[in-house]
Amino acid sequence: MSVRRRLLRNFSLLFLGTIAVLSLFYLWASWNNRDAEADDELEEIAGIVVAKAERGHDGKVSLHYGPRRQELLADVQGLQVFVYDPVNKEVLIEQPVGMRKGLPLSPEIAWKFAFLVVDRDSEPERPRLQLLLATLDSPAGPLQVAIGRDEPHDTLQPRWVAYTVMREVLPVIGPILLLAIGIALYTLTKALAPVAKAAEEANRITVDTMGKRLDTAVPAEIRPLVAAFNRALDRLDAGFAEQRRFTANAAHELRTPLALLRARLDGMGDADAAEAFRPDLERMTRLIEQLLAVSRLDSHMPMTKADVDLIDIAGDVVARMAPLAVAQDKQVSLTAPDHPVQIYGNADALSAAVRNLVENALRFTPAGSAVEVVVADGPHLEVHDAGPGIPVEDRPHLFERFWRGRNRQGGAGLGLAIVAEVIALHGGRIAVDKSPMGGARFDVSFGAPAAAE
Repeated sequence: MSVRRRLLRNFSLLFLGTIAVLSLFYLWASWNNRDAEADDELEEIAGIVVAKAERGHDGKVSLHYGPRRQELLADVQGLQVFVYDPVNKEVLIEQPVGMRKGLPLSPEIAWKFAFLVVDRDSEPERPRLQLLLATLDSPAGPLQVAIGRDEPHDTLQPRWVAYTVMREVLPVIGPILLLAIGIALYTLTKALAPVAKAAEEANRITVDTMGKRLDTAVPAEIRPLVAAFNRALDRLDAGFAEQRRFTANAAHELRTPLALLRARLDGMGDADAAEAFRPDLERMTRLIEQLLAVSRLDSHMPMTKADVDLIDIAGDVVARMAPLAVAQDKQVSLTAPDHPVQIYGNADALSAAVRNLVENALRFTPAGSAVEVVVADGPHLEVHDAGPGIPVEDRPHLFERFWRGRNRQGGAGLGLAIVAEVIALHGGRIAVDKSPMGGARFDVSFGAPAAAE
């Protein structure tokens, strides 16, 4: 799991836990207050009943409990009202009739301000009765009042909890939870943005961009990681530089003994023995030249470029390779238009690339067959051979350094890698496919000829 998801999960769990605790506290407080709220409602009903009580000249009390007040109390489920005038010992109202007989008028609570919940033993299927017994002061003097009503279903614990959560908790807590998760997501995204930026910068660092480092303007928590990564890049750069120096120096130093060896072979009296050693000498010479080419490419030294004719470059390579092809009972030919095909580039580098392609084609073309070089407008160049071809699964790796396919023999795996790098430096691309001649076709295409700078 990513750090972002892990932190978001932990923040969400923290928010949910906090909200759950607050919700439980609210439910607990509401549960403890529900009896007080019910008592307040009973007291309010009692106040409404006796609010307009009057004592007439004859001493009798009139409640003025008219239709209007009856409408106000009509929605109270199972309402029971009893009012008694202790002065005249007269029942002023009793709804329903016989209510007084069921009142728990023990000496301890009789007509004192008492709130009770009474079970209906005779009617167990009905809800319990919430009851107020009180002596209230009214405009007509003290009156004994009993107010009862059915206990609401939502005071039963499961239903009450569900009602309270749906109607009171979620409308307040829900938006807060969503807002908190949104803020956490935004905060995490902004906080981790430098990590994503550093990863993107690291992905862009290649051998061709050595010397580039990650930006250290990052949060303090990830700055040690970025600094360590930059130090690792420093060590890698130093190692690559040392490797390049060694390769260049070794290749350069080997050229002199190889030249001396060639001179001694040419001066040997036994021509057959000298000729037997010559192919190995040529392979060693070619390998040294390739190592020097790799060293020059890796050094990123600027190339001297000018307008050159791709036909001239290909024709010179074909002319140089023709004697080698004839010696191997092979042919090499050039097909080109009768007008120049201009390209802006380095003639030596392009010549080396074309030579590598032709040498590679001659190596795998069987005796008695030919290698064909085709130059066309574009600029465009193709090299065809009649060899075994290149398997499709090997083609993605063909231009990697030191990679050698299963059917490839000889060589160090540098020639085609050098070709691909030279062509890339000239803004071109190279692809390999099956040739109509039966072997491989190397297809090199460049962009439109660039004007000289």
